Amino acid sequence: MFIAITGPTGVGKTTLASRLAARLDATLMLDPFADNPYLPQLYADAERATDDLALKVELTFIALRVAQLRQIQIITGAGGRVVADWAMVQQRIFASETLPTADAARVAQTCGIWSKDSPSPDVVIGLTAPPTTLLHRVKQRGRDMEMTVSEANLAALNEAFQRTFTSHVIHRDGSTFDALNDEDLNELIAQLTGSENP
Repeated sequence: MFIAITGPTGVGKTTLASRLAARLDATLMLDPFADNPYLPQLYADAERATDDLALKVELTFIALRVAQLRQIQIITGAGGRVVADWAMVQQRIFASETLPTADAARVAQTCGIWSKDSPSPDVVIGLTAPPTTLLHRVKQRGRDMEMTVSEANLAALNEAFQRTFTSHVIHRDGSTFDALNDEDLNELIAQLTGSENP
């Protein structure tokens, strides 16, 4: 089983993924943001960042995530479970928010090409939260490169994610759902596994 968690920056994807992976005896696959050498530069100069730099960020993320999808395919092919704190759909969303329309379309097309031969999540959990909540969490976790993120940026991302969530996505409001609360987590696991007693 491959479970992917997606949503805007600061919504709690990693916290939820970590707890689910532990409870489901699954391999945790974390977003490779720390391996993207262009991302800190993009955050540092967000107001004046060039389209070329933003494109490098997105193309590098595609390569990093495709490599992880290959690992996921090996794990699930051997009968294992994987919980990832990202989904390929967010690649398209972030590109649409940071790139000119033509480049965003090319990124989406590239994701589509790679996705054909890559494993798709069996379940997607979509998290959203009010921009004020997102900004508070981003500031609270204290990553240097994220200190310039604005509430307006987070609001745009949150809205973009909400537009993409369909009936096939298990949606949770990150301002009321608490991944650290066992009752909330048990209810979600019951939905994921179809079990009444997780």
